[in-house]
Amino acid sequence: MHNQNSITRKRRGITVAPSPFNKVKFELGIILLLLPLAWLVVERLVGETIVEFMLLFAMACLAAAWLIWRTRSVLRQMEREREDGAQQE
Repeated sequence: MHNQNSITRKRRGITVAPSPFNKVKFELGIILLLLPLAWLVVERLVGETIVEFMLLFAMACLAAAWLIWRTRSVLRQMEREREDGAQQE
């Protein structure tokens, strides 16, 4: 018999508590993987340091803007759902 609180119980994969921000967290993880790869590619393709910096800075700004936009859209969606729930009561 296996106790549900047993340490030896088998789990399937990594689970995360449900949150409306899980997609944004996933996108952050992708960005954190892609930016260092972009740095390696830019370093190989571009000769001048200032151009490398400008390209990487532009990519980081785009990534930050994307995450801000996604987070704000999730917040707006949550607010709409909350307002719809309050109106139905």
